[in-house]
Amino acid sequence: MLAENCIERNTTMSLISEVTKQMTKPATSARKILTVLHLLSKWADLHYGRVLLPNYSDNTLVIAYQCGLDPKLVETGKYTVPFNLGITGYVWRSGQTALVTNIKSEPQFLHRIAEPMNDSFDDVSFISVPIIVYGKPIGVLSVQRLSSGSRRFNDDLEMLRIIASILAPELFIIQKSALGITHTHAHLDSDSAKLVRLCEKHGLIGSSKELLAAVKLLENAKNSDAPVMLLGESGTGKEMFARMLHQEGNRKQGPYITINCASIPDHLLESELFGHEKGSFTGAYQSKKGKLQLADGGTLFLDEIGDMPADLQVKLLRVLQDKRIEPIGSNKSITVDFRIITATHVNLKKSIENKDFRLDLFYRLNVVPISLPALRHRVDDIPLLAQYFLEKYNEIYDRLLSFTTGSIETLQTYDWPGNIRQLQNIVERAVLQTSGSWITVGRTNEILNDEAGMDTSYAPIEEPNLDEKSLATQEYEEVTSHPSEQAHYRPYMKVDENLGDKILSTLKLANGNKTLAARMLGMTTRQLRYRISKLNIEA
Repeated sequence: MLAENCIERNTTMSLISEVTKQMTKPATSARKILTVLHLLSKWADLHYGRVLLPNYSDNTLVIAYQCGLDPKLVETGKYTVPFNLGITGYVWRSGQTALVTNIKSEPQFLHRIAEPMNDSFDDVSFISVPIIVYGKPIGVLSVQRLSSGSRRFNDDLEMLRIIASILAPELFIIQKSALGITHTHAHLDSDSAKLVRLCEKHGLIGSSKELLAAVKLLENAKNSDAPVMLLGESGTGKEMFARMLHQEGNRKQGPYITINCASIPDHLLESELFGHEKGSFTGAYQSKKGKLQLADGGTLFLDEIGDMPADLQVKLLRVLQDKRIEPIGSNKSITVDFRIITATHVNLKKSIENKDFRLDLFYRLNVVPISLPALRHRVDDIPLLAQYFLEKYNEIYDRLLSFTTGSIETLQTYDWPGNIRQLQNIVERAVLQTSGSWITVGRTNEILNDEAGMDTSYAPIEEPNLDEKSLATQEYEEVTSHPSEQAHYRPYMKVDENLGDKILSTLKLANGNKTLAARMLGMTTRQLRYRISKLNIEA
């Protein structure tokens, strides 16, 4: 079995190498693409290959290049696919791959677009992958194969995704020429493409303008030693941004040291940061270098800086000013040179007002602030992220699941208080809980309803004033005295413009108390705040 896998892997690599060679030859685009489709049939038994491109005048996908299909039937439009129908249309809309292991048992499959194999449809599988440029589908690559073939479907999916990415630049140039895109637009595309490639290099998935705006700020600051503060909710990828900033900067050859200020008890955090001498306190059986010293010549990333105790804030400020540290129990100072990156999900300005965080330290750290967008502000990136996690967990759990039409759209309507981390967990749960081949809208709804019923307010909530506290207390007493009438939070839902008047009247009844108003409306406080923001309600 192992030997067979090695042979298949070698065949795949040889095919990809040959495809790359063909696409770099001095030939017409049509000749190169047709050669690739022929290679898929000859070397990999992936037959009736076709590249479909969009016809926006009638919202259909039409075959631009094909291998093995009857040209007359192609011309008559037999294989044309509307954007909103079938498996191929779904791949175009969602930017996700699709696998139909048996076309006879899949109700969504448009059977007219397939050809019999071995004079029958009984053993026919259909694979369709998006051709993506700058995070958006520009076409679809589809093939047929025998279900009983020797290769694993996952291997074919992986190979076709790679080949689609090789075809993408050529097809994009063809489309730009056909549309008459100006040099100015091409320049803008190139700038965005550079940022997308930077994201891909470091495992950041997405191409939304909100994400690329944050990456642009990082790109501008990467070669300076200016302190950078990463701001954003939990789960937005602050650690990935910090690592990317280090690896792209002029200190990338130096160490990258991280410490989470919230995960270490206050009495141990000083030792972790500054180090200590042997015997300096009970349990100090040997000398230890602190993170500040270990980061010398490189980058120090302090996550959750807002949780640092006040006494250590003073000491950190002194280090940033003097570039010297003194380990616990030592009377000698050590020179250090590092770039500092900090991150927090709390509102430091409020912490400063509450005397929990030093203003002078804030000014030292907040030289280059970069706000990372919440997932609900990156709706266009959700399909790519969901598909990435689906493929990851398909591989881990040896599954072959795909999202059905509507499932991704359902994910895009959710508020995502836990951001990317929450999306990843939900996709993993869907893979584990789904039997069959499809993650349906029903399954997605079920999992999201589960999430919406929990208290998912990960971001800090504003402390209510005294009047709000008394109202909340009064409400709590009313609810607990009548157990059968306890608040029920409704599942997630799209933001409805008609909800605005109801929210305003409820807030008025609750004297402006958002916590009480949310319960009266059957929402979590976060859901209410999100709707207030989306509807631009002054509350």
